[in-house]
Amino acid sequence: MDRESVNKLRIIELKKLIDDANYSYYTLDKPEIADSLYDSLYRELITIENDFPNLKTEDSPTNRLGGQISKGFSKVIHSIPLYSLDNAFSYKELKDWINKVKKILREKNQTEISNNFLIAELKIDGNAIALKYENGILKNAATRGDGKEGENITNNVKRIRSIPLKLRIKNPPKILEVRGEAFISNKSFKLINKEREVNNETLFANPRNACAGSLRQLDPKIVAKRNLDFFAYQVHYSEDFHNHKSYNYHSERLKFLKACGFRINDNSKLLKDFEELDKYCKFWEKERKNIDYETDGIVFKVNNIYLQKILGFTQKAPRWSIALKFPAEEVSTKIKDLSFQIGRSGAITPVANFEPVQLAGTIVSRATLHNFDRFEELNIHNHDTIVVRKAGEIIPEVVKVINKLRVKGSEKFLFPIVCPSCGENLQKNIKEAATRCVNKNCRSILIGQLKHWVSKPAMNIDGLGNKIIEQLFEAKLISNIYDIYNLNYTKLQSLERMGDKSISNLLLAIENSKTKSWDKKLYALGINHIGEVTAKNICSKFNSIDKLKKASLINPEMLESINGVGIEIVDALRNWFLDKNNITLIDNLISKGVNFDFNDNLFLQETNSNIHSKQFVITGKFQKFKRDQIVEKIEEQGGFVKSAISKSINHLIAGEKPGSKLDKAKKLDISIINELDFINFLKNEK
Repeated sequence: MDRESVNKLRIIELKKLIDDANYSYYTLDKPEIADSLYDSLYRELITIENDFPNLKTEDSPTNRLGGQISKGFSKVIHSIPLYSLDNAFSYKELKDWINKVKKILREKNQTEISNNFLIAELKIDGNAIALKYENGILKNAATRGDGKEGENITNNVKRIRSIPLKLRIKNPPKILEVRGEAFISNKSFKLINKEREVNNETLFANPRNACAGSLRQLDPKIVAKRNLDFFAYQVHYSEDFHNHKSYNYHSERLKFLKACGFRINDNSKLLKDFEELDKYCKFWEKERKNIDYETDGIVFKVNNIYLQKILGFTQKAPRWSIALKFPAEEVSTKIKDLSFQIGRSGAITPVANFEPVQLAGTIVSRATLHNFDRFEELNIHNHDTIVVRKAGEIIPEVVKVINKLRVKGSEKFLFPIVCPSCGENLQKNIKEAATRCVNKNCRSILIGQLKHWVSKPAMNIDGLGNKIIEQLFEAKLISNIYDIYNLNYTKLQSLERMGDKSISNLLLAIENSKTKSWDKKLYALGINHIGEVTAKNICSKFNSIDKLKKASLINPEMLESINGVGIEIVDALRNWFLDKNNITLIDNLISKGVNFDFNDNLFLQETNSNIHSKQFVITGKFQKFKRDQIVEKIEEQGGFVKSAISKSINHLIAGEKPGSKLDKAKKLDISIINELDFINFLKNEK
């Protein structure tokens, strides 16, 4: 057998192993193989496909990686319309609907209505998607649009790992269409907004908006990065499908979807009477706060597919289904005033300050209005009564103004035309929502840049907290990042409450920051859109700032091949390197020993065999190191830090009070080392 034939067989084997692992992880929620093994299989598949591109197929798991940036979205005509649902806003309205449906069926001589007449499902607060499979292979995916026509988002949907690229069933129907909801979990949403906040980007108001924005991204790498998920809830197939008579009930069709490889929401329930219905609704009205995705109601469907067909549709909605909406937790309060914050990139964010109210378990007295467009839409006047809620029960937001309660003659709050910090004119780019101060010497921008440089995820300079930064700035001891490395004992002694020990510790922390890893320094520079992960990805491709500068200005296509890097980041890097002030800053920092390459963090030294490519778990408390310092030193030398014990872990670093991880490591016969052992590891000693 020739080499190509051998690799063809191996590709078939690898695809099955990876698809089985994805099915176990996403659909069954029962991971079967360790992450390290999964990654190894994935890398092997990529390698073979790169060597034999003619062997790559449409259903290959590697198609979930970033692809070409789209120029736009074409239109897709839905062969089966995506209907909206009618809503009920109380139990009475829901029960009235049930009685009406039963009356219609009796009038059509359908008198045999079983106990399990209805099935209830959680209504996921995401974005509806239509999927079309031909002979078991995903062919296209589209947004709901107006229900008849949507946008073709196939390239982006392939990045959602809970959507199978190939159906898992044998002899699939020639055409199969699936309806479902794309969404972003609350955990992923927090991480997305945390990174956007660090990068001084406009925050998403809620997970649904984040999901919608992700699905319409032209760069699929961004979609892959945002960790979208999907629940399937409906399936359509032609009657020539040999198994079509086996699925006469919606509850059976959900099981069929799961067998096909889709993730379904396991919280659905067949209801036999009104008592069960009441119990289900009351349970989920409270319990929904304890699940990791947003749900804004419960969908009720007639379970029998034959009865669904008899009931049919109105012009807008199916007669056999309705959504009971949960009451949103919203409160009204009075506006006190509006303030305008300037971030390190110059973006101005309007903030509403109002009378404190209790919302989703916490006291809230301020909420972001996000940007100029949202500010104008709300049209807030002095003394207005506003409605406030927590978006995704996380971020406070102003929902609306109650115009009927507006004080007669009250004046509208105006968006500033000059920066409230420095007085320079503000500018708004038509390509983005943000309005910015472009004065590079703006106090708020300079202080924001300083705070970002010393922050924990960046240079992590202990002792330079926000108040100290502001004190140093007001005393004119620092005005830019370079000035931090010109601080000395005499300058620091002039500050209030700075004793000898604090000064010594701070100067030592500043000196130690010079040896932070190259990716930490790139992130610390605060270049727009470059978060921690993106900085690591960029630095793995370019081992010095000179090479990154050359690529940014001359060969930007080299950047676009990096995971997580799209047009926005390419433009941001180019503009940053075109600014002479930034080049001067880099030169000045280098003169102080802050080098922007791998020379300063052991990458060009002999590989540390104790740490390089090894996997570590850290537990307990330590005397000489903080936990984040241990993580940093491991990553600097090519190791990996994991959160959980598994067979793939090489070493557990155990401090005082190690907890259950120590017991698990002993059971799996994993190497256990203490703090002194780790110090010897750093010296490359056994």
